[in-house]
Amino acid sequence: MTARKRILMCWEVGANYGHAAKISQLLPWLPQDWEIIAAVRDPVSFRTLITDPRVKVTAAPFAPDIKVSKKEAVGLSYPDVLRFIGWHDAGVLTAYLECWEVLIRELRTDILVTQAAPTALLAARALGIPRVVIGGGYDLPPRATPMPHFLHWEPCDRDELLRREALIVSNASAALSRRGHAELNNFRDILDADRYLLVTVPELEHYGDRAAIEPDHTPYLGPIAGIPFGNDASWRADADYRIFAYLRPDNPRFETAIRALASLPATTDTILAAPAAPAALPERLKNTTLRLFTGPVNVEPLLSRCDLGISHASSNIATNFALHGVPQIGLPNHTEQTMMAHAFSSSNLGLGLIGNSKPEQLLHAIDLVRSSEQVAQATAAFARKWPPQEAWRTGQRAAEQIVSLA
Repeated sequence: MTARKRILMCWEVGANYGHAAKISQLLPWLPQDWEIIAAVRDPVSFRTLITDPRVKVTAAPFAPDIKVSKKEAVGLSYPDVLRFIGWHDAGVLTAYLECWEVLIRELRTDILVTQAAPTALLAARALGIPRVVIGGGYDLPPRATPMPHFLHWEPCDRDELLRREALIVSNASAALSRRGHAELNNFRDILDADRYLLVTVPELEHYGDRAAIEPDHTPYLGPIAGIPFGNDASWRADADYRIFAYLRPDNPRFETAIRALASLPATTDTILAAPAAPAALPERLKNTTLRLFTGPVNVEPLLSRCDLGISHASSNIATNFALHGVPQIGLPNHTEQTMMAHAFSSSNLGLGLIGNSKPEQLLHAIDLVRSSEQVAQATAAFARKWPPQEAWRTGQRAAEQIVSLA
């Protein structure tokens, strides 16, 4: 009799629902007799989205974010940002590498799947465990030396990229050596997993032309669909233009968006999902046509009649808009979101507003996107090429590659 397989899914870095969403898409396609354990950074949000009782959840080990100067806080590349999560110091990394080794061994892991879990991936590499990395572009960068610059459309000092990457490789090698494992030759060695699951599409590629950086890169598996959850909402019957916005109050552009959206004409129906919105905001908006939800909204039923999506350009919501042919505007707050906003803008799927903006600039952007025939054609073409049902099959394709390791 063949022993039951035990799969450990890991999420170590990042703090939004997109990480859990990627993991969730694999679950329906994994064998029912497999044991599935998820070691995740945020067990509460993970369980909010994934209630499947066959998935056992535990907390992932992760280093507290280090405090750095404003200048040092600008990450140039994927290896460079790892210094914020413990890779800045060989001693710190050694401790967390040991944590992951113990967890992997104690759980008798047969296959390890990582989604934004670089330290877990490093540990699995050292232990010889079959390892899978799954990501939507940003956290699965093209493998090169040096690893590519995040803001690839801007000039960058290659020597500085190499210097910062070498520091991370040196710390990782020292940590591996202290744990009795072989050292690294370069950073890309870490990402050379048994399966490299790239769950995105060229039109939404964070790094632009991936083939120009890594000519023989792993094929795109397709986009990942979102998870339907949250409050139910419906469009007003009398609206002539419908906007869905997902914005977070802790984002510096939140106030700009509120002022702009609240000033739109009464014929525009705007649904705003703003989790943890300030307590005073509902009272402030009661005489406007802006409808506020202070928790997540189940956006899936809304998208078929949505005319514009506004978000901070996180991968999950940006992909959802694109899958349903909804033009979008991005108000990015950090590098990953900026890369996504640049990607969908370059593909004519919408417009990204980079940096600080005023309400009138957002209103102008809404007018531009609303009147753009180029955006209308590009979003319709994308939705025909990648319909939502095709996105669900991406999870199946990814799961099949994992199962092939058994």
